[in-house]
Amino acid sequence: MTIWQDFLRNSDLPIHKWTHYFPLYENCFKHYHNRSCTVLEIGCDKGGSLRLWKRLLGPYALIVGLDIDPKCKETEEEQIHIEIGSQNDATTLNRLVGQYAPFDIIIDDGSHMMADIAVSFRHLFQHTSKDGYYIVEDLHTAYWPEFGGGLGESNSFIEFTKAVMDALHFSYIREAHSWDPLVLDVAKATRSIQISDSMVIFEKGRQIRKHAEQRGQTEPGSNLLDELSFDS
Repeated sequence: MTIWQDFLRNSDLPIHKWTHYFPLYENCFKHYHNRSCTVLEIGCDKGGSLRLWKRLLGPYALIVGLDIDPKCKETEEEQIHIEIGSQNDATTLNRLVGQYAPFDIIIDDGSHMMADIAVSFRHLFQHTSKDGYYIVEDLHTAYWPEFGGGLGESNSFIEFTKAVMDALHFSYIREAHSWDPLVLDVAKATRSIQISDSMVIFEKGRQIRKHAEQRGQTEPGSNLLDELSFDS
């Protein structure tokens, strides 16, 4: 059963998600089916999505939820732990790291405020497993001033993501540039970035030496191997 099918059949606790997110979830979660893994979701709401991840991933998964509402604690059950606290509180985030890290998947579905997203990302990205995923949802708020966003707003998480995209291509950039240390650190740990409507997914992974090769028959006088190499 796909995540979408499970969602459509859900009669358990309420789940509130944009429908176009589900194929993206499917691509990330498929790597962890019936494997030992830890998922952190920031923002539990009614608890339905935590149970969705549990059903999807199987008996070896640990699902951790973080929310500011103490009532969310009532949705705890086997494999699902709820921690109460704010996503912009360093003490809370450090407690999460100490108890549960590393995280294979982190989903930020919290306040959607740019400042809160930034604090959580700064603390938690480094504690995502080396091949894990960090997902930030509902980033349409990155364009809304009341959430600290706006088109081209420097504090927007979309603008931060754009900077990381540039840093991923730093070996091709010919102009002198001073890089934010956090942006460089994230880029060095990131295999790819997927951007969809209102969602950004950072896929972590080891980077390999970048080179382009050519194989096969070529025109007379040309080299069989035409290789471009970019060593970082």
